[in-house]
Amino acid sequence: MQELYTRVNQVTKKKLYKFIKDNDVSTLNYNFKTYFESCVEKYDIRILEHHFSNRQIEGLTLINKSGISMSYERENPIVKQNLTKCHELGHFMLNHSGRMFTETSQPSSSIEEREANLFSAVVLMPDIVLLSKIYYRRDSFFAVMNDLEVSSMALKYRLKDILKHFLYTEIFTIEQAIEKYYQNDNSWILLLLDSAKDKIEKEYINVKGNIFKRMKAELDTNHFISSDKYPILLNATFRAKLQKVCRSIKTWVEFDFGKSIGYAWKTGKISDRKAKNLANRILLLNRLEDKDVSTNKTKR
Repeated sequence: MQELYTRVNQVTKKKLYKFIKDNDVSTLNYNFKTYFESCVEKYDIRILEHHFSNRQIEGLTLINKSGISMSYERENPIVKQNLTKCHELGHFMLNHSGRMFTETSQPSSSIEEREANLFSAVVLMPDIVLLSKIYYRRDSFFAVMNDLEVSSMALKYRLKDILKHFLYTEIFTIEQAIEKYYQNDNSWILLLLDSAKDKIEKEYINVKGNIFKRMKAELDTNHFISSDKYPILLNATFRAKLQKVCRSIKTWVEFDFGKSIGYAWKTGKISDRKAKNLANRILLLNRLEDKDVSTNKTKR
């Protein structure tokens, strides 16, 4: 079981963390829907509802010549529907063999079903997201549960799996810490996460994002980026490559009083003149900030 957990955990987080970095998704504001919907769009997956009177079939995936379709029980609570959607996506993303997958309301010993369950849990409640919300922002149990749109039971199981994976602490201690957290006492869970945080963060850091995808995603939204956030925009070779990769993007550098700023903008969304004005405004603000810092140092 531990081997299965480690393998699926690593594969899923590699895909998910890369998506988070490529699309500049905040770990504090993460919700599974962004990743789920991007996969649905990328692979042209049809998402449908179904209903059976005995409600034995929670989810169903069909792969044939017509494409990929996934359905979930429409009468289930939203948190259960979310689990099912990610579970069915897991079968596809983990390259499970077969043309039809059925998730029933009864527990299954099938390895592929267990893998899909784990994929679903990781996508709904990624390690780095839980660390950010619980350890760094000090969110309550129910705040995390509501933000991620999961059940209390699902969140308890996920925290237990993460802490078991990263720590050698006794299960009883982990379960007590989670129960206290559920009861609005976060003291124990914070101690455990403090011991696990370096490993959780290392896994996240080790996944390399695609800087071009990240910039393109931000340009699609904000239409302008600068070297204040992306210092590599000061590099002429990189700027040329960015323009080659993204045809609808222009780049340039402005200089002022020994300072420089590299920037890129989306043509058709903002004009060359407006982009230049935005860059010069940043240069001015940076110069004023430097002047304030220098003045404060002199006064001391």
